[in-house]
Amino acid sequence: MDEAKVVINLKEGIIELQGPVDFVRHYLDAYQPAITGLQSLPKDIAVSPEKAKAVPRKRKAAPGTTKAKKGKRTPCTRAIRSDLEADFFDEPRSTGEIKQRLSETGFTFTNSNVRTSLMRLVKAGTLVTMGRGVTLRYRRPG
Repeated sequence: MDEAKVVINLKEGIIELQGPVDFVRHYLDAYQPAITGLQSLPKDIAVSPEKAKAVPRKRKAAPGTTKAKKGKRTPCTRAIRSDLEADFFDEPRSTGEIKQRLSETGFTFTNSNVRTSLMRLVKAGTLVTMGRGVTLRYRRPG
C-alpha cells in the first residue's frame, strides 16, 4: 500500500500527517479550510511533500488605506492637499463633501482618518474652520 507524508505549516502550529494515502487525504480534506491557497487534490494523484506545503497567508490591507499606484499608499493628508492645489477649498466644504471628492479621485479613507487629516491641516494653518459640530466646514484661509 502506498504511503504519504505531509507537513502543513500553519500560523498556529505545524501539522504532520504520515500513513496510507487515504488516511492522509482524509485529514487534508478536514484541514482544507485552514490551509489557504491549497487546492483540493485529485483522487488519482498521490500526495507528495512538495505538493502539500501550505501557501503563506496573505494579509489584508489596513482599513482606510488605498493604493494610489501598484504597491504604494497615499496618506489622507497628502490626498487632501492635492485638492487644496486644485482650488476645491475656495468654498467652505463639509467632511462628507471632502470624503466624496476623495472617493471620486480614487481614494477611500475612513471618516476618522479624513477628520484627523483635516484637523492637522487646520493646526498647520493650511485650512480654517467655520461653524461648529455637524455644521463644521473647511476652507482655504483668507
